[in-house]
Amino acid sequence: MLKWLTRLTGARDPDTRDAHARLQVYPPYDAPHAGPPARWTLAQAQDNLDHLMRHRAHRLVVLGDWLRPEGIDIRPVLAGGNPQPLLDALHQWANARWPAWHDPAIAHRDVWLRSHRSGGEVVYSLLLDVALLLGELIVQRHDGYRWALDLDEENGRDGMRSYRRAVLELPARGHMPAPIVLDLEDMVVSRYLHPEYVSNQFSNVWAEVVGSAISGDQEAAWAEAPGAPR
Repeated sequence: MLKWLTRLTGARDPDTRDAHARLQVYPPYDAPHAGPPARWTLAQAQDNLDHLMRHRAHRLVVLGDWLRPEGIDIRPVLAGGNPQPLLDALHQWANARWPAWHDPAIAHRDVWLRSHRSGGEVVYSLLLDVALLLGELIVQRHDGYRWALDLDEENGRDGMRSYRRAVLELPARGHMPAPIVLDLEDMVVSRYLHPEYVSNQFSNVWAEVVGSAISGDQEAAWAEAPGAPR
């Protein structure tokens, strides 16, 4: 097992330095339209979602190829295997590697939302691919979830980061008063933006979100929300 799997940080480890160098040549994801999302027309937002859906299989290959030298193989899980060991490995990998990748010059949500995800900001391509992987783990195991745009105008008025961006959505149905919307990219980016949060080292939020979506626990909790039909 690689040394970083048993450490929370590794800034002085040669493996970490090598991983940082590899990050600089990570294959960038080139979306049709850069942000900020609030300025996209509906057509531009749809272009971005369509492009992501056409390229998601390729992006998972990119991520998988890049992670294997890190000791993480995503292929068995995408073929239907138990996702928990992968989610644990991703959690430990983020604890070990991401603090060294934190660049205060770009580690801001405004930079992320405007980013072309290339050059000095290529880390945002990697983070998008991790979010895609988490989403696909859910989509493959719960047939109600789908990739969609957050088109809730109230979210737009409130300045929600998810507005007109690609999210994972479980449409409203039956006992559910409203759709469940998972902004997985924002969740992954938040982990990168705040390496100082001690809670990230001990709480595997990714596993919790993916597990509760797959099991239906999120759906059950949403059905109990105020306003749900009784």
